[in-house]
Amino acid sequence: MILIDATGEFHTLGTQAAHIALGADTDEPDGTKLVGLSHHMMRESDRNAFLNPSSGTQLPKLREAIRSLRLARALQEDNGAEADHASLVAADGTISKAGVRIARFGSACRKYVEVMEDPHAPFDLKVLSKQIQWECVWPTDRNAPDQFGTMDFTQIGYVSTLVSRMNDLIQTPEVMGVIDPQPGTLDALEEIKTWIDAPNGHLLRISLRNLTFANHLREIVVNILGQALIGWARSGVFRAIPVVVAIDEAHQFFDVTVGDEFANTRLNAFDSIAKEGRKYGLTVCLATQRPGDLPAGVLSQVGMTVVHRLADGRDRQRVEQAAAELDHSATRLLPGLVPGEAILMGVDFPVPVSVHVSRPLAPPASEGPRYENWGTSE
Repeated sequence: MILIDATGEFHTLGTQAAHIALGADTDEPDGTKLVGLSHHMMRESDRNAFLNPSSGTQLPKLREAIRSLRLARALQEDNGAEADHASLVAADGTISKAGVRIARFGSACRKYVEVMEDPHAPFDLKVLSKQIQWECVWPTDRNAPDQFGTMDFTQIGYVSTLVSRMNDLIQTPEVMGVIDPQPGTLDALEEIKTWIDAPNGHLLRISLRNLTFANHLREIVVNILGQALIGWARSGVFRAIPVVVAIDEAHQFFDVTVGDEFANTRLNAFDSIAKEGRKYGLTVCLATQRPGDLPAGVLSQVGMTVVHRLADGRDRQRVEQAAAELDHSATRLLPGLVPGEAILMGVDFPVPVSVHVSRPLAPPASEGPRYENWGTSE
């Protein structure tokens, strides 16, 4: 089982689980591995949700800038690169197109097209804002049609807000530490894959406790993890040994839409897992206090439901809609359940079953504030 711990309250599992943490390993159990998730593992939709470019000028320029930086990286790493191509790259790792012969740049693009079109090819995020501006040139020079033109300052004005966001982003250490980790930082996806391949792996806890909420980073990181898991599942990795992914505070990560009415992105990796993962050996387990915030299409796929106390009418209605065997009399019991009591519903239960859940050996650190300590000193 893989546990995505949104709040860090399951750190009490201690040695019963393997632990990896994003953002920082503060207040995590001994042996926790600090991991990152490099930005080049983002799909374009994830990156758009992260940077929020407008669909007019900013998005095409962002795409071109990323392709140029992938080309620059490939040229820098190729010791046998042609001198005419290698000289395109400046000392800071960017490519300025202004005044460059179009055929010269096109020749380099054709040679390294596989790298440029690889959606996960690495590039230097720190110079992306500068490269976006270098893309703002006239298509041709009025005096030399075989060359790119000079800088187009109108286009630079159009991308200025995106450039400002990028410059602010690279100065935010809690974000860059995750998506552009320091050398030597472990890769989250590699650690998950290693754990899956280990014969004695039983429980892997992924802690988001110290992961910032800025730039929708939490939702995007979880979406990337979900995309990786469903990709492995479709390739048959989990057919022999199925995997269950448990998500705490699940309402934060399902059917998330990032952006505005003009340009938005849906982060729906775990929606796909809920709908089609089981046939590939990948099952999702949801835990939430707000079932009313979960999409109806996801709840309709649930095979078994464990319902604790629900006081909100909208939440009770959503559970009642998802569980056909839950009648009105059982619904009226939900507001009166006490901690430890639950109702089980699902395909294996002809009628809802009331149960009392035993206290776990390692209960999560989910207790509320201790107001009884007011006025006391330790």
